[in-house]
Amino acid sequence: MYLTSELVQAFKVQLQQSILVCSERGLFYASKWAAEILDGIQTDLLDAKVPFTQNETHIPTLSAYHTEYESSLAPLSEYDYNRYQYAKTLFYMRHFNAVIDVLGQSNHPKLYFLRLYSKYLMGERRKEEFMQDVLGSTESCENPELDSIYQELHENYHNLDAFGLYLLGIVLKRRRETFKAAAVLLESVRKYQYNWSAWMELASLVQNKKMFLDLRTLLNREFESSLVKEFFLAKVCIDLQGQGTIFRDIMDSLDDYFPKSAYILSQWATFYYDAMEYNESLVLFEELRKTHPSRLDDMDVFSNLLYLQNLKDKLCVLALECEKVDKYRPETCCVRGNYCGLKHETVESIEYFKRAIRLNKSYHLAWTLLGHSYIESQDSSTAIECYRRAVEVNNRDYRSWYGLGQAYEVMKYTSDAIYYYQKATDLRPQDGRMWKALASCYSTLKQDKEAENYNRRAEACDRRSNKSEMIQIARIFERRGKMGVAIDFYQEVWQRAVASNSIDEQIADICLLLARYALSIGRLSDAEQYAIPALNMNHPYHEDARTIIDEVRVRMNSQ
Repeated sequence: MYLTSELVQAFKVQLQQSILVCSERGLFYASKWAAEILDGIQTDLLDAKVPFTQNETHIPTLSAYHTEYESSLAPLSEYDYNRYQYAKTLFYMRHFNAVIDVLGQSNHPKLYFLRLYSKYLMGERRKEEFMQDVLGSTESCENPELDSIYQELHENYHNLDAFGLYLLGIVLKRRRETFKAAAVLLESVRKYQYNWSAWMELASLVQNKKMFLDLRTLLNREFESSLVKEFFLAKVCIDLQGQGTIFRDIMDSLDDYFPKSAYILSQWATFYYDAMEYNESLVLFEELRKTHPSRLDDMDVFSNLLYLQNLKDKLCVLALECEKVDKYRPETCCVRGNYCGLKHETVESIEYFKRAIRLNKSYHLAWTLLGHSYIESQDSSTAIECYRRAVEVNNRDYRSWYGLGQAYEVMKYTSDAIYYYQKATDLRPQDGRMWKALASCYSTLKQDKEAENYNRRAEACDRRSNKSEMIQIARIFERRGKMGVAIDFYQEVWQRAVASNSIDEQIADICLLLARYALSIGRLSDAEQYAIPALNMNHPYHEDARTIIDEVRVRMNSQ
């Protein structure tokens, strides 16, 4: 999708309104996401008029009841308005029973949603109370309010607004009516596309590449100029993995207009982590920590990266910093668990991962890491239970399938291990480790032909060049005004290209960029050296390189 300043300006206004609309309904995750995206927008797209909050032009972005979505609903009477304010205050205090009592049986979409959403959250709280230990026998109990909420929403289906449909989509998903849930969530975003929580529920239902491509075609047709749709597609690319080209195309465009966005930077870092470009991912995560030190989102992924790289000191620092921010966030517990695991303190790591799960029972990464810890402590049966819980929460993550394969292989159930490893390779065909695991199992079964075939596939996965990734990282830093860091990456790419005599148009662009940068800081001999490889290229590279070299020589002669 081609972005313009006008599209981004309109998106900015809708994000500002969505913060109000979603906050009014207690959807704080959606509000936070919108605010984080706004915080990273290009500064020249902001209104320079002062004061912004006293400019009548901006009333639709400052007053919830003047937003485009709220204006489309029936107005509230003063009585209902007062009741809603009272109920909303109780909701903020998490007094969900009291919210239900205050709102009664009002049919206004706003009051109706908050009452049923409070009932849903009350049921989630009761479900937590019923549960015993993390691996206790009552783990699979359901929200006791689901059936009554479903019945009421189903009977009132034709009168539901976007948020009523969003709640129905959640209930259908919890009832494992996946296709109905997807259809209802799509209808919800058609009515109001700026509820990020609805998009994320929809994302969790996209199970494979075919579903993703079909959905992408549908969304591109129905939401042709929607930026929130682009953010959604990029997020699903990360969830499914293996959709790198689509992800890059989307994020390159978004990055131009949101150069300071913590969310976009974290998505890039996670993308490179999943692509096993660990050095690139490390650079981006460290930049994220430097610019947003209190942000805990995705720090669990960062801790996984540090664990895999055996960077104990950096993981120790990350764990301490996360604890200072909030020691009771699930991500913090996960970081701490990884640090204990790297120190081979397996008992402690198990306790931290269990703590993360107690705080968020749907935390599939923590379930997977807990399984890894039990494998480490040679408790394969419990590890299998953990991996199965991870798959129940998210069956698109190869790690839990791979973990199941490892556990069954340790227990000498080689045929079962092959089944789970195959699941992992279906999700992660570009990862040589998956194919090596399959090869090992077939070797155990004395099926040498299959073992050789999978070993070859593993070798093919391992023969990769990271030139394009390094250029991508350089451009990310360049857009964020970190030219010094970008130059370091460009220099590495230039050196490799010159050494292998592989100068193409992409490298020629880098030659000229480096030459101009060196010229700007007075490093004349470096500028000439950078420009020389571009002399052998066609128009306009040859002419631009010649101009730079001529300027270098003029300056040298005048010194």
